[in-house]
Formats: sequence, C-alpha cells, structure tokens
Amino acid sequence: MAVAGLTSANADQQQAGTAATTSEVTSGNPIVKNIRGADPDVHVRDGTVWMYTSQDRPPVDASTNYSGMDGYHVFSSTDMVNWTDHGEVLHSRDVSWGSRGYMWAPGAARRGTSNYLFYPHKDRSGIWRIGVATANSPAGPFTDIGRHIPDISGIDPMVLQDGSDYYLYWSGWKNEGGQTKHIPYVARLKSNMTELAETPRVVSYGATNHKEGIFVFKRGTTYYFTYTDWQGETDQGFWATGSSPYGPFGAAGQLKGAVGPSPAGAQDHHSIIRYADKWYYFYHVGNYTNAAGEPGAGYRRNASVDYLHFRADGGLKKVVHTTTGVKQVPSPGGATSPGVPGRIQAEDFTAQTGGVRIETAAGADGRSIGYVTDGSSVTYEVDVAASGRHRVTFRYASAATGARISVTQGRAQVGGTTVRGTGGWTAWRSVTADVDLKAGTKQRLTLTFDGAGDYLLNLDLFDVIRR
Repeated sequence: MAVAGLTSANADQQQAGTAATTSEVTSGNPIVKNIRGADPDVHVRDGTVWMYTSQDRPPVDASTNYSGMDGYHVFSSTDMVNWTDHGEVLHSRDVSWGSRGYMWAPGAARRGTSNYLFYPHKDRSGIWRIGVATANSPAGPFTDIGRHIPDISGIDPMVLQDGSDYYLYWSGWKNEGGQTKHIPYVARLKSNMTELAETPRVVSYGATNHKEGIFVFKRGTTYYFTYTDWQGETDQGFWATGSSPYGPFGAAGQLKGAVGPSPAGAQDHHSIIRYADKWYYFYHVGNYTNAAGEPGAGYRRNASVDYLHFRADGGLKKVVHTTTGVKQVPSPGGATSPGVPGRIQAEDFTAQTGGVRIETAAGADGRSIGYVTDGSSVTYEVDVAASGRHRVTFRYASAATGARISVTQGRAQVGGTTVRGTGGWTAWRSVTADVDLKAGTKQRLTLTFDGAGDYLLNLDLFDVIRR
C-alpha cells in the first residue's frame, strides 16, 4: 500500500465524492465517539494512520473554557473506518513542571525509533510552554522529559520532517497597541528533538488572520502552510504555499486561499495527510451528542475526517464537511479480527473508556494495559466460531485489594469474575470466568472493571476456549 509520495493533479481529482451508496462502508463523522477527542494531529507511520487528540473535559473552574483539558489519546487505523483507541498516553498529573489541566492541541513526530509528543501546557506560573514527551511506540504511553523547551512560549506545536531536518511550528502572541496579535513561529530542532537549533523566526504567510492550529505538509517541492482563524464566520481553515519550510508563504505569485469552512458547533483545527493514494482532512466538530446524552459544544468536540482535493494549479479546494465521512480502504495484509477460540492481547482493544493505558510491564507477554480505574472498560472486535459456553482465562496483576471483571457481548452481559490482589503490579496470576457467547463475525466483547482504589489491575491477555 502506498502511503507517501506524489500523485498527479489528475489523480487527486479522481478521489471518491462525499456521497456514499448503501453498499459502501464509510467512517461516519465524528470518527471519535467514545471520548471527547479534539485537535487531531495525524501522521502515517509504516502503513498505519496515527491520530493524536487532546481530551475535552469540564473546566476546572466555573467558566466554560478549555481549562479542563487534561490529557492525550492516540488512535490508529489501517482502513480509515475502524479506529483503535490506545488509551490515554499522557496526563497533566504526569508533568512535574506543569499545572492542572490546560493540555491543548498536541503535535507528534518520529526520529529514528523514538516517538515524540510535543504539547502546549501551562507551567505553574501560568505561562504557556511547549513540553516534550517520548515513547518507544507511536501508541505510547509517553513519558515527559521533565522540562519544557527553553525560552519559548505558545500553543499548538506541530513538527514537519523534511529529509533529515525537523522543524517545529507553534502559535504565539504579541501585544501591539493594546491589541493581541497571534504570531506563527518556526525553528529547526536539534537532533535531540528537545531544544531549538536556531533563533525562532516569524512566519510570513501573506495574510494577517492566523490564530492557531498550524499544520505544514510538503507535496512535491511545494510546502503548504495551513492554519486556523476561529474568528472567521464562514471560512476558518486557510492555506498558503511556499518553496521553503521557513516561507515566505503566499508571497507574490504564490497561492493562498480558504480550505476549511466553519465545522458544525466548533472552530476548525485540522491535519492533512496522504494515505492509500488519497488525501484526507482531519478536523473536529462540536455538534455530537455522546452516549450519556451530553450535547457537543465548542469546548466538547470530537474528531472527524473528510476528503481533501487539489486544484489543477496545486491549490487546495475547500473541504466539504459531511456526516458520512470517508470510504473504507483495504487494510495492509488483509487484517482480520482475532478469532474465538483463541488468545487476545489486552492492548489490542478497539475502544476504551476511563483512564486505561497501554504500557510495557515486566513479565507481560508483550505489552499490557494498566491505570485501570473503577468503571473503565475495553472493547474488542472478535470473530466467534460457534455459539455456546466458553471459558475465559485472564492473566492479570494487581497491587490493589481486588476488583470485578464483567464480560458483555454486544449489549448483553454474558459473565464475569472477581480478581484478588496479587501483591504487585507485575506479580502475574490467572483467573477464569465462564461466559455464554453467540457465533458471529466482528462481535463486540467488552470487559468492564469495577472496584475500589485509585487503580485496580494490569491485564496482560486473556484466552477464550470452548467448553
């Protein structure tokens, strides 16, 4: 599957339209429904699409603002329809130099085998800083490096890789005559990816309406500088082109224009990728009512995706926001759901609620899930070969006193078991439960965890066999 490189303008125009027939499988918008996942920063790594989102929460004070945004999630897909939530990968409690909440739009990068998450966060004096966290996998979890990038302040970091160079873009502010000006900046990063290699430069982009949400990508020899103007009543996503990562963009003879109309109930904040020979525009909406009946809003947002098209001259056509989303594309290697009977790795869930995280724990068969809190759940999509009684064997570890695991197929609870403390988070034991399963493909099995204490257990895997 081709995930990078160039296509001709004609090929770009041959992408599928926004309407879908009843026989087509489409993503539907929003694509994130299990949490409030906003500010999508999206990249393609080794044939997989990785989407990093902020997490809208109720504000920490009485105002309706974004102070309650307290962590980041990672989602992945190989077909643009089915997305795996890898859980919360960084929280404000994990940042020693930061304050509570105030973790706004992130930006991800990879250099060699290391993965980086750049994120805006208020330090303990209330100043916006750019933090850096690292992970061995794009799925996280990420560990903060213990300090922010020195001598800069701003929000919405984004990293462009151009050959062996990496460029950090972010949005800052300047007061001029009592008016706040929103200033876009760029600087090349050092090889350690945690410091600037040069003095930041102000980006010239041929306009004055930049507010935040910078995303830069390269097509052929052209660099596209895109950004958000949340004050725009009709258009809120904009673009300009240039011949250097520093710009100028949209200078004399260069292209510029609008790409994103105002999405329903929210301001535009977007990412742009090419995957499986098509171009995609990720953004968020604020009109989605979740399963709890909580309506969306400008500060309760959910990530969505639609197609992006290029004009014949290389400019960007304005995106059409849809509720349909995009068509399913073939997964690399024809990936299928795990089968029952069989073994299911705990980290291979397709959705989750609560503070569940994927982590590497000593003695686990690969990775495991941890930070499991009362009421958390994980869902797996599996193919069940035959109806009847099955035995599930959970491999878990817990330094807590105990918990209960309930098993649901679809909406019906089919069994469960009580687990007791094992004496430590890497002291692994097994416990079994009998469940009654119905045959079928792509069945949704959900594990729900209940118990007292901050964290309940680590789960490595579970085996399902026919009785």
